[in-house]
Amino acid sequence: MAGRGGAAQDNGNLRQGPFVVEPFTDGSRAIWEQREHVVLGVSPGNSYFQVSRLAGLLGWLCAEFERVDVVIPDSALRHTYLALGYEPQRAARKARGEINALYNRVVRAWQTQGGPRELDGLNRMSDLVSNDVYRDSYAECDRALKEDPALRKTCEQMSEEVLAARGYDGPHDSERIERAMQYLLLELPFFLASADIFGVPSSLNFYHQRLALAELIFSGGSVLDPSPRQGYATIYPAV
Repeated sequence: MAGRGGAAQDNGNLRQGPFVVEPFTDGSRAIWEQREHVVLGVSPGNSYFQVSRLAGLLGWLCAEFERVDVVIPDSALRHTYLALGYEPQRAARKARGEINALYNRVVRAWQTQGGPRELDGLNRMSDLVSNDVYRDSYAECDRALKEDPALRKTCEQMSEEVLAARGYDGPHDSERIERAMQYLLLELPFFLASADIFGVPSSLNFYHQRLALAELIFSGGSVLDPSPRQGYATIYPAV
């Protein structure tokens, strides 16, 4: 496959052309080396995901992986606006407008690289939540969030950071944080079971910076146990 030439290594990390790849575990490294499938989750409200950077990233992913699936968290974003104090109708309207803009940005970026290939996908999360594997994994994550103190603490801290990044500086009452955590809860199945959700032999999930939640899960610090066919990495521009 194109792009699978030799990669420079530095302290266990891999420099693959314009990007650095940091697999979290030996299993994640093996899944990266197979390059069968990758999930790109695109975060709304994050200035990192501009058209030019998305174009470069999507072009590189398509050169490296047999299949690429982009996930747009449309059904999750509404919970963030509700946690920020928006009334339900306004929260839904704000989320819809932001997600549509993000979706169109991904479309423009991918078109500059020739567009998705036959097996690639640009998915709204709401199109995936009815998947049986997703639903089972979601139920598992929901139980874990109630039973696993370490997982809950990490999700609470990350949710507080998200609210702060969107300008909220009020009290972090339990109801508000509970609502904000629903965003992460909807994303968690992709950390654990994206290979099964998308029906592929193995799958790599990644983000452009280290995530405390991913580190907790893939280090064995949570009751959640990713599939052995599931990997995670930090992937970011080399310069």
